[in-house]
Amino acid sequence: MYKSIEELNETVRTHRRNHKLSATELEVLDVLARYSCKDIGRSFLAKSTIAELIGKSRRTIVRVCNRLELLGIIRQSTRMRQTGDRRQTSNLVEIQRAVEQPAATPCHTDVAHQESPSINPKNNNTKETAPATAGALKRSIYEPLYNALKPYFNDDDMYNVYGILLRAKASVDRDVRIEDHSDDYIDVLKAVVFAYKQGRVRSIYGCLYGAWNKVTAEISRRIKRANGVSDIPVYDWLAQ
Repeated sequence: MYKSIEELNETVRTHRRNHKLSATELEVLDVLARYSCKDIGRSFLAKSTIAELIGKSRRTIVRVCNRLELLGIIRQSTRMRQTGDRRQTSNLVEIQRAVEQPAATPCHTDVAHQESPSINPKNNNTKETAPATAGALKRSIYEPLYNALKPYFNDDDMYNVYGILLRAKASVDRDVRIEDHSDDYIDVLKAVVFAYKQGRVRSIYGCLYGAWNKVTAEISRRIKRANGVSDIPVYDWLAQ
């Protein structure tokens, strides 16, 4: 990833300049950098170990790492150990290269001004009203998507975001299944939330609606091509 420790250190300094990080977030970033010298830019420190090093709880470290990942500062993944035991995993954290922040750009969509979309839990594709409890909401959302939403949104916000996804998808192609393309939708979610945190968009709801509309159109075209159906032009919802 990096040619030298100095290159890594410069990246960390750039991240510190680019983002308004809390004292704890700065501590965690510094620890990750210090323990990323053997394999430059990559650390296998457990969350509990980081917690001990800076005197915080493991829960706090998990939350901080999720925020650092949201900001594009680190990337987290879980690796299986060489023993082959599925219970034996290691935590890999990679410090991402700092990139120049683009200028603020708004997302244009009428959903930007809507406060609360409706959802209906009758199936995974066309929901109209939201589940009444957090437990019901969790059971109604495909698990990888729920896990992607949970670190960044409380229950009310998750209610809104999930409703926007369902409405955006259904307005393009109701036959597209979220379960079959969750990676595409999650990638869009992370990109939009990151942009929102950086102040590059005015409305997270509006941008999510437009971006999920667009990715659904792309998925729909891929499915048609795979099935030998001629590609039908799909309206570009983001061009409004």
